[in-house]
Amino acid sequence: MADEKELSEGLVRAFKHVRAMHAILAALMIDVAAIRKVVLKGPKPLRRYRQALATEADKVKPLIDTAMRAYDEELLQLSSSSLWRN
Repeated sequence: MADEKELSEGLVRAFKHVRAMHAILAALMIDVAAIRKVVLKGPKPLRRYRQALATEADKVKPLIDTAMRAYDEELLQLSSSSLWRN
């Protein structure tokens, strides 16, 4: 039974890592999109970068929020599942 508990805990930890990596990847993609816009549009890079970053973040925020809620729901199910309990 201890093996099942360890497996359950390991699965929850792994899923949390996947969730964190998803968030990091989303942030990186936002940053790359903002940098790309700045490079293509030319002068005044810092102000343009900030504007582009805010625009890109606003575009993907609903998608990221949906993904994070799905991860949270899955984690809740994994951690409270009777399948993994004694």
